[in-house]
Order: sequence, then structure tokens, then C-alpha cells
Amino acid sequence: MATKLSRRRLLQLASGTAAAMLTGCLSESGDEVPTVDPGAVATPVLTAVAGYDDSRKWEGRTLVVATPGDEGSNYLESQVNAIFEPFQRLTGAEVRTVRMELDLLHEQVNTADVEWSVCDVPAEEVLPLANSAIITEVDYGVVDPTELFEPFVMQHGIGANLYATVLAFHQFEESGAPPPGSWADFWDLEAYPGVRGFQESPIGTLEFALLAGGVAPDALYPLDVDLAFRQLNAMSEQIVLWWRQGAQPTQMIAAGDLVMVAAWHDRIQELAASGAPVGLTWNNSQINGDSWVVPNGTPEREMAMDFLNFATRPEVAAAFSRLFPFGPTNRTAYDLLDVPDGVTLPGAPEIIDRQFVVDLDWWFRNREPVEARFQEWLSEQPKDS
Repeated sequence: MATKLSRRRLLQLASGTAAAMLTGCLSESGDEVPTVDPGAVATPVLTAVAGYDDSRKWEGRTLVVATPGDEGSNYLESQVNAIFEPFQRLTGAEVRTVRMELDLLHEQVNTADVEWSVCDVPAEEVLPLANSAIITEVDYGVVDPTELFEPFVMQHGIGANLYATVLAFHQFEESGAPPPGSWADFWDLEAYPGVRGFQESPIGTLEFALLAGGVAPDALYPLDVDLAFRQLNAMSEQIVLWWRQGAQPTQMIAAGDLVMVAAWHDRIQELAASGAPVGLTWNNSQINGDSWVVPNGTPEREMAMDFLNFATRPEVAAAFSRLFPFGPTNRTAYDLLDVPDGVTLPGAPEIIDRQFVVDLDWWFRNREPVEARFQEWLSEQPKDS
């Protein structure tokens, strides 16, 4: 189905620096990015939020938000317009943003010199950070979790947004096979010959292998790790891309250098909207996400908890998802959304029954040994075909 390229050539095409697990834009330093300027937002995207009608509530106070969005990125701009600017305008707080860096978060807390108020981190980092006493418990007397997506309502973190890893495929006109619709199809080398790609992470990869082997989505956890690696062994020679940056699989699937790849939903939807010959299936796609957390020892803990509540209100969550194609963690936000044609958001009512949610607790308890085994397995794979 695809142009034959050597494994070495594909690896060369895929080479690049390591990136963040979720948004792909964690910085190499905690450099400050511009303070939110309400005057720079010509037309506010959110004029009112229920319960936030005191524009002097946090007047004279500064909320420092560490976010993985680089200056000028769509992710940061969407946060500014949908979350930070409205919070500043509706509460009187000054919102300042810095680039998120886990090492700096640890350093601030461990040296009792905490400058950050709130952090946006990958959801799988919440339990490790809590276990290391780096973040404080969420005050659910302030943060209302009633309508929030339960898997990401945690003792030390609250869901910020949802993303999905989906099966994406290149649409070859000459192929007589129907579009792949399952991870079993991903593993079917006879019906769908050609090369594949995965994220260089056991999270998701092992789940997809088990689904391909016939394990039901509701029976995935605890993961049968031995079975998952047997499944990977069965097609290891066809996995030529282990990607670290979100742009890698999208470039290669669009060019036809890959037949299928596990990739982030938003990247593939953007490609398809541009006219690229790619498609995706939501069947057994994995939901993961970002979480808001509060550093231990922050001088603005009270305001930070109020921000967590604000950022997860349906109006705010919907406003962010209109600007950036990640799903809201507030279930009622979907009632406020009117997404463009061709765009589907993870967790949406029409697809939620076809998705499964990553088990963050299982991965917290098992990630270290499974990651070590995964890296050892990768090191044993052939480097050229």
C-alpha cells in the first residue's frame, strides 16, 4: 500500500528532539512569557461566568500560571483568551504566565522558594508529584467537581482538558480494503500491508496491543503486560516509527510513508481538514489529558483554588474547546459547544462509548518496571530492514 522505504530511512525522517507527552511544547526552561494583557484581547471570548461577579475579589494579587504553551502557540493563546484573561478581568487578579518545567517545579518546592501558583501538567504526572509532596490537595470545598469528568477528579489534581490517541491511516486510492476501524486491523498485516508507527511510550501502546489481541476495553486493567509484548513481537518488524514529537507521525502519514499510526486526534483532524489523504477512527481510542495542580507552599493557595474552580466551569471549558480542539473536562460544557464540521472532541457524547480512559492509578503503580521493560524491548528491535 505504501512506498517501500528502508527502516533506517524512516528513522532518519522521524528524527528530532524529544518533546512533551501531551501538547508537544514543554519548554527547556521556565522562562517567563508575557503577563496577560486584557487590553490585547480586542473582543473577549467570555464576558461572564456564573459566580464570578466581583471584579475586585483578587485585586492587587498576582496569579502565576506555569503552562506548557510556548509564546505565540495556539495552546497558550487559547488559554489566554478563554481562561486567563477572563479570570483577570472578572476577579481583578493579575495573571502572569511562565513556561512549565517539571524540574523547576520540584526545585521551587524542595527549596521552599515557590513562585508559581498553578501548573498545567500531564495527567499522568499528578500522582507522582503528589507522592513526592510537590503538589497540594485540591480544596473541593472551593472547587466544585459535580459535573467534571470523574477519572480526572483526583485528590491532588483536577482535569484541565482531554485529548485522545487514535488510529490514523493513510487513504490510498488504489487500495481495495475498507478503512481500518480497529486495533485488530492495525495488526492485520495481510489486509493492510505496510509500515506502522507508535508513540515512544508504553502508555497507550500496550493497551492498543491488548485490544488488538481481543481484550475488551472494560477488561484492559490490570494490563496483561506479557500478552501485550507478545502482540508487539508479532508485528515488530513493521513498526518503523517510534515518535517523540507530535509533528512526526502527521508528516509521515500524510506523505504515505506510514500506512497507519497511533497519533493525537487534533493533529490528524487538522491534516484531514487541510485536504491531506488521511483518516482516523475513534474506535477504542484512548482518552488522556492535562491537569491543573497547585504547588505545595505557593503563597497564593487560596486564589489558586479559586482559579481551579473558575477554569473548570462549563462556560470557561467550552470557550477553551472552541479555540483549541481538546475536549472539556466539564460534561455540561458540551451543551455549550458548536464545533466546526469535521471536528470531534474527545469525550463528546457521540463517541464516549467508543473510547477508553487511561488508568492513571495503574500506571502510577507500574510505570517504572513497565517502562524499563519497554525500553529494553525497544533496544532489541532491528535498526534497519
